[in-house]
Amino acid sequence: MNYKTCKILNDNFKLDDKYNVFLNVKKKIEITDGLEKGYIYAAMYFYDDVQREIRKLDKVIRKHLDAINLDSPNMEIPLLLVELSRRVAAAIGDDSLDALVKEVLSETHKHLTLAKEAGEVDKLDAIKESILTENLGTLFDTVIKDSAKNDKGYKSAALSEAYVEKLTERQKKLVSPAVKMVGFLNDVRLDEFELTKDFSISFKLYSTSAPFKVKEESIKRNLKKLMDDNI
Repeated sequence: MNYKTCKILNDNFKLDDKYNVFLNVKKKIEITDGLEKGYIYAAMYFYDDVQREIRKLDKVIRKHLDAINLDSPNMEIPLLLVELSRRVAAAIGDDSLDALVKEVLSETHKHLTLAKEAGEVDKLDAIKESILTENLGTLFDTVIKDSAKNDKGYKSAALSEAYVEKLTERQKKLVSPAVKMVGFLNDVRLDEFELTKDFSISFKLYSTSAPFKVKEESIKRNLKKLMDDNI
């Protein structure tokens, strides 16, 4: 699972009020396969994770933009772009947010210099991919890998209050499939899974019979064909 996959599935599938999964077209095409549904749920969960971190970076850009506008409210757009990009790059340590800088400026300005270059988009995509990879790894380590095991063979963990507070309302509904899918992505299966209202988790852990990568590619092919045939 990568960020591009998460975005594609988030953009092309939707949830109804009972959290059934449908292809986002006029004709309601419901996803009924358990693993395919779980994969879409997890993609939506981690898409929200990445977007939350991108919003933090967006705030950094807007903070610097406000400061520039206070000092030089009539700065020409090309100069504004250069100065804002310089300040943001200094704040985060590199120029990976140039594409996001242009997105922010494009909300209120029209200028050829605000067209994104391929290299800028690639750098921003790399940030998003890095966020996703880190979050997948952290969830696996804290909830699955490092969780305690009792004498009956159950492992248990609890999501911290601080972690839960950061979740979107959609994510709070998707914790179970997200955690289970993180297990599959690491070739382990979480059986007898239980999530309580206070976000405590218990399960029994088993290795998958085969590497999940093969199954994942099959899931992605099936969902891609569904989209190609109906969108």
